[in-house]
Amino acid sequence: MKRCLFLFLLMTIACKKEVIPDPEAALLIAPENNDNCNTDVVVSDKQSQVNFVWQEAAHTDKYELVVRDILTNLDQKKLTTRLFSSMVLNRGKQYSWWINSKSEQTENTSQSKVWTFYLEGLPISSHFPFPAKLLSPENNAQISLDNGTYTLRWEVVDLDNDIKSYDVYLGVDPDDLNMAAEGLTTTSFSVDLTSDRYYYWKVTTKDLQGNISHSIVGIFMTLP
Repeated sequence: MKRCLFLFLLMTIACKKEVIPDPEAALLIAPENNDNCNTDVVVSDKQSQVNFVWQEAAHTDKYELVVRDILTNLDQKKLTTRLFSSMVLNRGKQYSWWINSKSEQTENTSQSKVWTFYLEGLPISSHFPFPAKLLSPENNAQISLDNGTYTLRWEVVDLDNDIKSYDVYLGVDPDDLNMAAEGLTTTSFSVDLTSDRYYYWKVTTKDLQGNISHSIVGIFMTLP
């Protein structure tokens, strides 16, 4: 009887399965949660290389880095045995990232916390439009009117190509010009004038960023 009991206990111990621990969740280090990720390595105007770092997780053989584009919900993944990895990402977007811990001894995995970061794009620069160049009439010109009207013309160069509108100022006193037209989107304006009189005029240019430039004050005379 004792011998049978001993054999039963021996068989029970021999048949008992080995307990395989699940991999533990990794602790994230960088980029930090809600970071603007200003430590990235710029690859081009549109992309940067982001370096990811985390702490070692127990019972883990491999780490899966997952980076998700929050806007499109698309994931990029990379497997590694190290505690760091990098990924080239599009700039000017918000991402989330986490680490999946994996073991060769089990199919079970553990996921770290999910952190987010914003990968900054190119700084937006805004150039002031160049002052308008007054074309017609030329400075100190004497002009003839057509049924009492004349068409003022000018041109403007803007590096950003984002001109919004023009304002035209006109008067007989260079220190007291009145707005003759506001919010023009063309580079010409027909105005009623009086013969045999000196006039002063200028053009103000506005762009979409709120930048404003002023032309010189031009002078011309209408013929009798």
